[in-house]
Amino acid sequence: MLQNTRQETKEMCDKYVIGYWLAEKKRQKLNFNDFQKICRKEGFLLKMIDINSDLESQGPFHVFLHKLVDVLAHAGGGDENAAAIMSRIQEYISKYPELIVIDPLENVRKLHNRYKSYKIIQEGIHFNDVFIPNFVELKSKNVIENMRVLKQSGINFPFVCKPLFAHGSSDAHKMMVIFNTRDLKDCQPPCVAQDFVNHNAILYKVYIVKENFHVVERPSLKNFYPDDCASLSTLFFNSHDISKPDSRSKWSVLSEENIPTVVKPNSEILEKIIKVITKIFGLHLVGVDIVIENNTGKYAIIDVNVFPGYDGYPNFFQHLVDIIKQLLTERKVQRQNSKSSTLKKSHSDDLDSGFESDEKKKYSTK
Repeated sequence: MLQNTRQETKEMCDKYVIGYWLAEKKRQKLNFNDFQKICRKEGFLLKMIDINSDLESQGPFHVFLHKLVDVLAHAGGGDENAAAIMSRIQEYISKYPELIVIDPLENVRKLHNRYKSYKIIQEGIHFNDVFIPNFVELKSKNVIENMRVLKQSGINFPFVCKPLFAHGSSDAHKMMVIFNTRDLKDCQPPCVAQDFVNHNAILYKVYIVKENFHVVERPSLKNFYPDDCASLSTLFFNSHDISKPDSRSKWSVLSEENIPTVVKPNSEILEKIIKVITKIFGLHLVGVDIVIENNTGKYAIIDVNVFPGYDGYPNFFQHLVDIIKQLLTERKVQRQNSKSSTLKKSHSDDLDSGFESDEKKKYSTK
C-alpha cells in the first residue's frame, strides 16, 4: 500500500495533475474512464478530488476541472455543509493563484439566477439576427400584480414560466407554458416569465469547448397560436424530458400543415453567438440552447448552461485535453513574461540607482 502511495506521489511530481470533481451521475454519463485513458496518453495524471476533505493533502494540482453548480447553489441557499465545501475549495484556489480552474467559480455563479443571466445576455448581444426573448422576473403570487408586471414588460400569451434558479434542485428544470390570464395562478414565484417563440419544435443545443463547438438537433415544444390561448390550460413540462433525443411527447408533434423544410443553422451566426457567450460569461465549457423563430428566421437564445452533457459531441475528451494543454502553455508564457518583466525592471532600477550615485559623486566633488 505504501509502495502504491509513493508511486502515485512520484507520478504527481512527474506529470501535470488534473484534479476533478463531478457528481457520480455526470461521471458515468460522460464515461470518465475514456477521459482517464486520454489523459494518461497525453501525459496527465487525472485524480478525483474528495471535496469533503482537505484539498491540500490531496494535491498538488495544476488544473481543477469541476461541475459544482449544485453545490454552489446549495451554499448560496444557506446549506452549511455546501458552504464549508465551497470555503475549502475557494481557500485552495486563492492559495495557488496559478491553478487553472475550469471554469472559474465566480463566472459559474453568473448562470445560477436565470433573470440575471438573461440580463447579461441581453446587454451583450447586439446582432440584428440574434436575440433573447423578452423576459421579466415574477416575485409575487398575486395574479393582478403579475398581470401588471407582464403588461408593463410587454410579455404576451403564451409565455414560458421558468424557476428563477437554474441549479440546486430537480425543480430547476420544471417549467410551464401559460396561455391565458385564467392560469396565471399556476406561476410559482420566484420565476422568470419569457415570451414563447414559435420554432417548429426544433431546439439546437450548441456544445462549446473554448473555440470549438458542436450542434445537436433536439425535439422541442410545438408551435402555439392565438386559438390555443383560448382553448389550452397550463402545459407543465420538464425541459430535460422534452428535449431528450428519443422524446415522444405529444407536445413536440407539429400538425401536418406546420411541418417545415429543415433548415440547418448558419455556422457564421452560431460562431458570433459562441464568441459573445464565452466572452461575457468567461466560460470554456458551456452549452447554449437556441431556437430559430419560424416567421423571422432570427436566432433566439433561450438558455445557457455550465458544463453541459456533450451528448453526441465527437472527440469531446480530446478537445478538453487540448484546451487544458493550451491553457497550461498560456500560463507558462505569462509566467515567463512576468519574470522577464521583473528582471528588466530590476536591471533598470540598478542602472538608475548607479547613475544617480555617479551624479551625486560628480556634484559633490565640485
